[in-house]
Order: sequence, then C-alpha cells, then structure tokens
Amino acid sequence: MLVAACGSKTPAPVSDGATCYPPAAAAYIKDSDKNAAAPRDTGGPYSLYLDGSASMVGYIRGGSATDRLLPDLVGMLPELQQIDRGQLKSWRFDRKFTELDSAARQRMQTEGGYLCPAGEPNCDAQESHIDAVFERVAGEPADALSVIVSDLWLVNDEVLTSSGVAFAKPFGKIFASGRSIAIYGFESPYAGRVSDLPSGRRDVTAAGRHLFVVVAGPAARMQAFHRAMQQAPSSRIANALTNGTAHHALFTLEPMLGGAGGQGLTAAGGSALKKFQFLTPRQGVIVSQFSLDRAAALRSAKADPGATWPGVSADAIRPGAVWRGPLRGETRIWRQVGDACAPKGADWQAEGKLSGGWSADGTGSYRLDPATLAALGSGTFMLVGEATRVSLTIPNPDTAWLRDWSFNASQESEAVTRKVVPTLNLSETARLLELALLDAAERQPVRLGGFATVVKID
Repeated sequence: MLVAACGSKTPAPVSDGATCYPPAAAAYIKDSDKNAAAPRDTGGPYSLYLDGSASMVGYIRGGSATDRLLPDLVGMLPELQQIDRGQLKSWRFDRKFTELDSAARQRMQTEGGYLCPAGEPNCDAQESHIDAVFERVAGEPADALSVIVSDLWLVNDEVLTSSGVAFAKPFGKIFASGRSIAIYGFESPYAGRVSDLPSGRRDVTAAGRHLFVVVAGPAARMQAFHRAMQQAPSSRIANALTNGTAHHALFTLEPMLGGAGGQGLTAAGGSALKKFQFLTPRQGVIVSQFSLDRAAALRSAKADPGATWPGVSADAIRPGAVWRGPLRGETRIWRQVGDACAPKGADWQAEGKLSGGWSADGTGSYRLDPATLAALGSGTFMLVGEATRVSLTIPNPDTAWLRDWSFNASQESEAVTRKVVPTLNLSETARLLELALLDAAERQPVRLGGFATVVKID
C-alpha cells in the first residue's frame, strides 16, 4: 500500500485493492490478469529415466517416418526449451541403472539401444524394474523434475515385493515432499511379440500398444512441463495431446489453477437480494455486491430463491487433475467497521460463520438464504464461502482412461485381439496412485473453490 504524504487528509491510492478486504477473500476478488505470463519452469534438478527392456524395441520397429513416438520422446525430452536443463541427468533402467551420455541417449532412439549383444541372450535388457525407478524418484530433492518413459507393463516378476508395497511407499513419499505425479498416455505403433503375458503365451504379436510418460515434480514445474508437451517440437506428440488420442492424469495436492479466481453468487429473479454497487472502487479487485431489504426478507411468506454459487468450476482446475471427492463447505462473515482501506482488511471485523446453505450431496454448490442473512441485523457484511476437498473418490472418474487401457489375467484372451493391445495391470498402478493421493488428501484437505460477496442489509 502507498503511504499518504505527511499531514495529508486524503487517503493515498491503493496499489492492491485486495489488501482492503479480509485476506481470506483475496483469491475470489482479485481481477484475474488475462495477459498473465505463461507458466515457467522454476528450475532445479532434471532427471530422465528411459525403460531399456527388450520389449521396448517394438516401439522402434513399429514406427514410420511420420509416426515414431518413442524416438521422438527420447530425442525431445532432454532438449525441451521451456525446461531448465542445466542439471539434466539421463538414465537407462533395466535390471540396473546406467547413466547415459548424449551418444548413449541417441542410441536409445534405435533398435540397438534395446537388444542384447550377440552371444548374450540373458543381458540386463531382458527385464526392467519400474518399482526401483519410482523409489529412486521418491528420493530425489523436492524441487526435482523427474521424467520416466516406459510401457508400465506390470507383472509379478517386475516388482521386488507385492505391487502394493513396492509402489505405494514411493508414491506416498513423493506426495509428502509436496510434489505431484502425472501420467501421459499415448497410442503407438508397435511391431513385435507381446512379452510377459499372464498365460505365458509367446505367440502373440501387436501392431499397436500404449506408451507412457510419468512425471514427478513440484506444481510449478509440472505446469511448465505440461505446456512444453502441448508445444512439443514433435508434431506427433503435440497433436495427440490436442486431438484427444493422448490422455493425461495429474495426481496433485494443488489441483487449482493459480489466479483462477472465483465465480460470484448469482441472485435469482424475485429474490429480496438485489445487485447493488455501493463499495468504494479499489484497484485490481472485482467484488460481488448485493443489497437486502431486511424487513422484506423476514416477513416474506414464500420461499426466497436467494443467491446461488454453482460449485467448483472445472475451468479453475489444472488440466488432467484427479480432483473429484467429497467436499466440505464453510461460510465465514465479516462486518464492515470502516472504509479507510486499513492494512490486512482491518476495516472488516470477523463475526464467525454463517450456518447452512451448502448442498448435502457433496458437490460444493451453495444457496445464500435471505432470511438467514437478515438475522445478522443491519450493516454491511462480507461473506467468504469455500469448498474444501476432504477425501478422494475411488475409483476416480478422472482416471477412467487408465482403467480403459488396462487388462488383467482374466481378460487376456480378449485384450490381445484389440487393435491397440492394452497394458497389463495399468488399473492397479492407477489404484495405487489414487490410494496414495487419498491418504495425502485426507492429511491435507485442499481448497478447490469458493466465492466472496458483500451484502448491505438495511
């Protein structure tokens, strides 16, 4: 806030009008900047893990001049211009981890990067341990961006313990560190045998399979990475994310877009609540305002539709975020006691909470009842309502595509006949991610949306 000149009786202009109101209202009254800068990588360690198992060669052999997904990913990810590459380290994982220099990484764009050398049929490329990669990523710094390219084919021999223990522990560590996890799924051409089927069959081939990019990192870096993927130098990848043939799921404790603001209350026709602008205009804020005839509201014999808030808006949620779950609503009240724009909203005196109004179905919608409001008495009041996610729906509708792209042992005979062969036990990976996010979400409830409004009651 700017300070008035000494001896001046005229209030100085306020550079941020949000400071004139209770801090709780700031997220819902700030005028969003339509020209805000695009998300940028905040920098830090950048690790790339490439699945080196022999089955990955099918993605190379199945590619064409215009559709070469795996080579494009291997070549593109270390060179993304929007990502800080100053601390890049690249690794191949199979039975062990091998750090890759530029030449070795380029070799992973060819068949030779995945095949056993002549005379060594039992080389390390015969299998990979995705559980070990997740454990390694979990141990990286909280500001690290970690990217894994893999088929996520989950068989019993691939995990050192049961999948629940092998995956749940690192997933939990990642969320506990404040990082998020995203999975990008792509349809890819494939040429070769499908290995490690539950039945043990070795005569099944595929012309198409799914390929995945798993990313872990802090929310700001994840947002910058997502933008980089949407603007990928590979048109094959960028187009897939645009036309819906690729999918994206983001498991995060920060599902809200920064600066998304809030939707205001809407008064229904015939309500005693009326739109009415009366507050001193302040720079950088838009405040929803109503007037209420207290006597009319109290004596009304018929139900008043009041004003409503529709609930959490999908427009305020990060793309792909797995966010749906039970919500708890709360409405707090402040009474205006001054109009000098005192710092930290000191012109507004906290008066507790306003009961009722929130939907019982957990969707987060809200109705402001004029009669309840009139009981506060005359004055000017600010109401701030917030919908907080207190748990997570499992299975979550935002992860449906992961289950659609999955099969288990009992579904093998049908799965291998599909044009694009689905991924073994991918739904189990999704379930374990959901459980880890559920645990984190219940420990740390997340505000998903809300509103702020001011009502003058006469």
